[in-house]
Amino acid sequence: MPVQVIYITAALLFVGVFPLPLEYYNLMKIVAFGTFAWGSYTNFGRKKILLPLVYGLLAILFNPIAEITLPKEFWIGIDPAAAIFLLVTKRHFTE
Repeated sequence: MPVQVIYITAALLFVGVFPLPLEYYNLMKIVAFGTFAWGSYTNFGRKKILLPLVYGLLAILFNPIAEITLPKEFWIGIDPAAAIFLLVTKRHFTE
């Protein structure tokens, strides 16, 4: 996966803490779900156990089809934490 997709996903997650229209959050969930699902898939065959599990859990959390409904206060903490985790582990996408 190109590193630009990771930066775009992280930027979308950082901007997600602001009050925006519902359509933005739907787009953000689709992009984040795809990025985290791809990260889980690419790291599954490697000898890392925890990383694909965390990516998979984040993909489930940002799943746009079977949405997990949490209060906005929780998402304000989850979105930047997921973005920071994504930026810290970005080298595992491109290995």
